[in-house]
Amino acid sequence: MSSNHTETMLKTLKDFSTCEIVLTLKHNDGTPLISVCYQKNGYQITCLKSLITETYNDIEDTISAIDKALQNSYEKTLIN
Repeated sequence: MSSNHTETMLKTLKDFSTCEIVLTLKHNDGTPLISVCYQKNGYQITCLKSLITETYNDIEDTISAIDKALQNSYEKTLIN
């Protein structure tokens, strides 16, 4: 997924912050990896395996965190 597409999705979450919209990003095999939502003036990213949630205040940091989570998942798949 391109950074532009991710940025558009994150802006949409913020624009519709009064709605309960959650993005779920999946691995190529369909396994859900992370969910992203916008709450309380921040983007919340939850790792669905560990249920650890981190909050980011701006789009750039959020995109970096998403990219890192997806890359880590891809690398773990290659090792296993």
